[in-house]
Amino acid sequence: MSRRLVALWALLLLTLLAAPAAAQIDQRLVGVWSAQAPSPLGPIQSQLILQPNGSFTRLTTDTNGHMSRMWGVWFIPAPGMLRLNVQGYAPTYYRGTAIAAPPSELVQYRVLDNNRVQTGTGVIYYRTQ
Repeated sequence: MSRRLVALWALLLLTLLAAPAAAQIDQRLVGVWSAQAPSPLGPIQSQLILQPNGSFTRLTTDTNGHMSRMWGVWFIPAPGMLRLNVQGYAPTYYRGTAIAAPPSELVQYRVLDNNRVQTGTGVIYYRTQ
């Protein structure tokens, strides 16, 4: 086999392994969640959309109205742990300067009730849909 074909097969295998299985999704978390979280520059508004197919989008807005978006796949690697694997983000530039990609995240969580989830840092997300 050519190197190109081997590389293509390797990429396909990695893509399949990275995709979350249905058993790794906590259905209680599927939905649209909103929270206000602290940051070094002041509080930010965050909206986290967790789809039943394992994809997610997070929109954040800071106190100056600057918005950012990231997306990727989410899954539960262990009980009480939420993994957000970032696959893309926007904006990628601000005033002509490249913005570094946000890191993937591993978040501890606890379901308080059907409409509230608390992270390990104490931030409470409220279900909006």
